Amino acid sequence: MSELELIASGEACHGLGWAELVAAADRTAFALPGDRPVWGRNRPLKMEHLKLEFSFDLKKRQVKGLATLTFAPRAVAVREAVFDAVDLDVTAVMDEAGKPLKFTSGDRTLQVDLGRQRKPGQSTTVSVAYTATPRRGLYFNAPDEGYPDRPVQVWTQGQAEDSAYYFPCFDFPGEKCTSEMIVTVPSTWTAVSNGYLDSVAEDKRRKVKVFHWKQDLPHPAYLITLCAGEFDEVTADASGVPVEYYGQPGSAGDLERAFGRTPLMVDFFADKIGVPYPWAKYATVAIHDFIFGGMENTSATTMTDTLLHDERAHPDFVEQADSITAHELAHQWFGDLLTCREWSHGWLNESFATYFDCLFVEHHRGHDAFRYAVTQNGGIYLEEDSGDYRRPLVENVYAEPIDIFDRHLYEKGSVILDMLRNRLGDELWWKAINHYVTKHRESEVLTSDLQRAIEEATGHNLDGFFAQWVWKGGHPEFKASTSWDADKKQATVTLEQTQKPDDTLTSVYEVPMEIGFWVNGKLDRRTVEVRDAHETYVFTLPAEPEFVSIDPANRVLKTLDYKPGEKALKANLANNPEAVGRIAAAKALAKVGSPGAIEALRKALLDTREVDFVRAEVATALGGVKSDAARDALIQGTKQRDRRVRRASASALGNFRDAQAAEALTALLTGAKGGDGDTSYYVQAAAASALGKTLQPGAIETLTGLLDRPSHNDAIAAAALSGLGATRDAAALPALLDATRWGVHQNARRNAVVALGTLYRWLEAPDRTRVRERVEELLDDPWLRVQLSAVAALQTIAEPASIGALNAAAGRALDGRLKRLSRVAVRRIGEAQKKPEELNALKKQVEELQQANQKLEDRLVALEESAKRRRS
Repeated sequence: MSELELIASGEACHGLGWAELVAAADRTAFALPGDRPVWGRNRPLKMEHLKLEFSFDLKKRQVKGLATLTFAPRAVAVREAVFDAVDLDVTAVMDEAGKPLKFTSGDRTLQVDLGRQRKPGQSTTVSVAYTATPRRGLYFNAPDEGYPDRPVQVWTQGQAEDSAYYFPCFDFPGEKCTSEMIVTVPSTWTAVSNGYLDSVAEDKRRKVKVFHWKQDLPHPAYLITLCAGEFDEVTADASGVPVEYYGQPGSAGDLERAFGRTPLMVDFFADKIGVPYPWAKYATVAIHDFIFGGMENTSATTMTDTLLHDERAHPDFVEQADSITAHELAHQWFGDLLTCREWSHGWLNESFATYFDCLFVEHHRGHDAFRYAVTQNGGIYLEEDSGDYRRPLVENVYAEPIDIFDRHLYEKGSVILDMLRNRLGDELWWKAINHYVTKHRESEVLTSDLQRAIEEATGHNLDGFFAQWVWKGGHPEFKASTSWDADKKQATVTLEQTQKPDDTLTSVYEVPMEIGFWVNGKLDRRTVEVRDAHETYVFTLPAEPEFVSIDPANRVLKTLDYKPGEKALKANLANNPEAVGRIAAAKALAKVGSPGAIEALRKALLDTREVDFVRAEVATALGGVKSDAARDALIQGTKQRDRRVRRASASALGNFRDAQAAEALTALLTGAKGGDGDTSYYVQAAAASALGKTLQPGAIETLTGLLDRPSHNDAIAAAALSGLGATRDAAALPALLDATRWGVHQNARRNAVVALGTLYRWLEAPDRTRVRERVEELLDDPWLRVQLSAVAALQTIAEPASIGALNAAAGRALDGRLKRLSRVAVRRIGEAQKKPEELNALKKQVEELQQANQKLEDRLVALEESAKRRRS
């Protein structure tokens, strides 16, 4: 399972330690009040087969079902079978012979009296007839007054424990069985489910079709799927595996653009894992209003249709579409063929899928793009660790399983797997992966199974590795220094771990660390084993290095405080063969902020020989400098041919509150002579969001003029609403409030809600009340993502008056994300009331001093240049 969210990096006051100050103050405990340890369930029955028969009343949003469950007692004889079943109106339960059985429906269970004792291993079958109007698990899409073009569709989403809302089962990830589904739908529809299509029968009199799907390999209940509606179908092939894409009528071209690399991914994963794709087919179904980004149901992934895109969006969007496609496909091995026994070990599903997404990047786009993807994942985790909470990778204290589906479970775990690969080497890594998958295919796994399989395949003892990276939280926090002894021709490197040791979270890490020395035009790489909190290493070199790169490929998850000086950083930016090493140098140069540093960054930004993502990161770094020279470089960046560079430059210009920045951003939106602006939807979106931050006159008028501009996923209008929220001007309020109404594109509504939270602090009392009450109303919006945005906005607003509404939302929420985020918001609002006003005042003073200092430096440079001209 994956989300489709952009995670924005927080701004820091460079060189003054502000980010660290805020991080230390803001980190809280992962567990919330009332959370308790969750252990694996008792499983007295072994599920063997599940047969589901469905028909639907589309107007009533109701399902009529017949579930036939075959199972056997595991260890002792039983007379009663207990299944998970939520809000099912059970009308009858029968045994194998069709004889009625007594049953009782509990709050979340169905208890069936089997009539007599059933012996261990004795297969038993019961059939349950029922109807349901599901609140979770199974969903109905239909047009309404606000969205008359919404397609009519029926679809399911079982993870984590929602399948029991539409059929009785043992809804636990470690319990697997074979399955089949017989579904009756209108004759113009297609129904897609797990496994292979056994038959399709049409009843022309009733104007229906009956699809019969069979899944012959065992899988858990949460991976059972159904997507039904009127679909275009695109077919492909991956070395004999049927590959299929489905989407609403008219989407065939968009389906190919979004998912067309799937056969390459199937072949790559099967070859590297050494285990062929295990299922009968691989289908991808794009569904409207899907509540996640994607869901890896066995042989039939469900995706949000927001991944579908036109030719204009393709250059900006293809990497995102490939990423989620690779992630969900990797789950067909990691999560589906092998499934975590308990959700606390969910990293065995999600971290693997996240890392295998990166591995396809390595295969498809090369080493630099791969190291950048891994580095980005590490950065996403570090943001959660510093600003939210820290927890072990395996975590069983939570309210609902979805609580642990966070940046630790996805991104941190993926970087840990990368470190494991680097420690083992490629040959042993892939040997270990093959052994792990082969040994445990079609079964359940715990973290100990992974460690044992790797040790069996490689001979390596991994107790220490798993102890520090999996069973404890945190990461090493390094401080480095270097020196050169010209007489001895020796470089000294000191590495100090500054994190505080803790029995349950962080520890002193033992890690291999590569150190690169740029000598005589090449990077001399040496690897050391870091074992203690303070280590000093001496290296004999032929000459003094122009720069030293600590972990140049960023293979160790860490933070690093290393200040080698401007000269060394310039050489690093210009020469480091590792793209992520050049990015690290660019970020460090931005913290230096001198005229020479800015000039080096400007050259890197405009160097068309440099890879696009490095140039984009340089643009982001320049945005943090906030000098006229940095601004002018970014304006040049908005005129570059590469879309990623233009987009990043536009976003960075939002940090400059002056007319020149606003003029450059406006040009991206309207063109030099007026018109439709930049050819990229997403460059325009970045410009719109940034324009509001410049606080310049005319921004509101320009941004409101974009609200009807068509774009992929309404990206431009959504970004314009974000920009309006950043203007600090009450004149933006009417447009934002209007954009929250039902009928506006859902992406725009989400951004409008968040923007209201941003604008709130700049409003007067009557408008504040109006905004807060409107956002509280949206906690009950029919669309889940708007509800989540409302929670985020109320957390930003941070008014105690909203605590009651948030507690009520958490109490009635069916979605675990909404429940947890509401509870977190309540905690954050309570914490905000305790923070002294001096903290915010200090931050403002730091920003003002930083800007004033940069202006003085700019003036000094100008005076020096003027003096030089007079002397000449």
